Amino acid sequence: MKKQNWLTTLGVAALAAAGLNLAGCGGGGGGSNTTTTPTPQIQNINSSTTPTSPVSLPIEINGSGFQAAPGKVTFAQGSLSVDVTPAASAWSDTGIVANVPTGNGTTNFTTPGTVKVTVTTSGGTSNAISVNLVATLSFNPSAMSWSKTMALPKAVTGLRGVAVPGMSVTSAFVVLTGGYDGTGNTTNVWANNLNQDGTVGSLANTSWSTIATNPLPTTLAHHAMAEADDTNSLAPIGKRFIYVIGGQVNSTDTGGSNKVYMASVDSTSGAVSTWTSLTSLLPQPLLGLSATVHNGYLYVAGGISVTGATVATVYSAPVNIDGTLGTWTTATNALPTARAFGSMFVFGGVIYYIDGDPDSSIPPNNQNVGDTTVYYASAIRGTVGSWTQNGNSTIHDRAKGVLFNAFGQVISGEGVYTGSVGSGEMETTTINASNTTNDALNSWNGLTGSSAQVPKANVYNAAGITSPLISPTGAPRFLLLGGQALTGTTGPGGALSNYVYYNNLP
Repeated sequence: MKKQNWLTTLGVAALAAAGLNLAGCGGGGGGSNTTTTPTPQIQNINSSTTPTSPVSLPIEINGSGFQAAPGKVTFAQGSLSVDVTPAASAWSDTGIVANVPTGNGTTNFTTPGTVKVTVTTSGGTSNAISVNLVATLSFNPSAMSWSKTMALPKAVTGLRGVAVPGMSVTSAFVVLTGGYDGTGNTTNVWANNLNQDGTVGSLANTSWSTIATNPLPTTLAHHAMAEADDTNSLAPIGKRFIYVIGGQVNSTDTGGSNKVYMASVDSTSGAVSTWTSLTSLLPQPLLGLSATVHNGYLYVAGGISVTGATVATVYSAPVNIDGTLGTWTTATNALPTARAFGSMFVFGGVIYYIDGDPDSSIPPNNQNVGDTTVYYASAIRGTVGSWTQNGNSTIHDRAKGVLFNAFGQVISGEGVYTGSVGSGEMETTTINASNTTNDALNSWNGLTGSSAQVPKANVYNAAGITSPLISPTGAPRFLLLGGQALTGTTGPGGALSNYVYYNNLP
């Protein structure tokens, strides 16, 4: 079992919290007296090669022959077997959402461990698929403190980055791309190893690797990045793929690009391959867009169009086994309001879009505040449900910030916001497991510099990364890289940064 898989699955959001309804997703069919009722067949769980989940959280079972009405899902570990009957709204002929039980009420499943999952209908019992169980750990953001680790080769803003899991519980890498260096946008590709304590580099690796032989095919800044592997897609075991999506080619451009570049990353060394320009172009050129991979699909939302206008469009594309992307689908349900430079993530089958700048024709390197609105919707197999405005808005009207999430905690930070510099550097919330009142995210609470809970970086357009490794103290590690000094809420900001911050506690 790979312990680092907690990042892609941990959460406490029930899919029902987003108004999930799968009843119309499949073909239905409960059999008849004149036809043979099919035997259910599980194709995959969580659209992942190595599905992983804590107990008490939902998994997505994809397949065929499940029929229209619920049967049962069985979780078995040794002699312990537990049956779960999902709600009708979470069951279709081709897809099921079921919470992983803790046990049978008397005996709990062993965690870490493995359970076998099967589906039973009137047509019989399906094949079994293994799910790795991981522990649900606790984490308190108010206990954080921050320090600096190895600086970037050069000060840059508008860069993006991803964390790439290695092949062990102590191995991972970070890859950064593009950005504006004060004179123009760049083709930079920088890489480094991640350590469990949150630092980068080692005694043998004393500087960031500049991937000079495989730079970006073009200069870029304010693009999106995402990563696919065998824990969040159908990528083969050990395969890692990274994506650079859209972005501003020249620093004077009003709009962005529709190109999507892909490279593979060696899961043992962190080496970045040559970039491939995928044939699956974005449906429109964008910069300032947000992207993430969840359960086999790449989701993109928001951004700035070629005219300089913010957009509300949401797209999804399947991640193929070789890392390429399938055809992009334009979601029927767009964001309720157009915006760019917001934060987005998918957790437990729910997609969240947080804050962002609703204004058009604002140069991406300028300071411009966002709003405090949070939206969420179901996100199942590339299909985005109706968006709901979360009952709890963020404290600050943040744009061009970063977002970290781990252990059911969400941290929104840095960026441009109203107020004195440093007054709203970071704020945190938790995912609501029992949302019944449009509160998929609970109330937000500010983190303070006086208590050393924030890095005091005060930058915008930085890169933010959650490490896939768990620290020796059992806590997540977050990295804040580069950016431009926040000096106000209008016009260009201050000096560019090459600092890399990480939380060294708890």
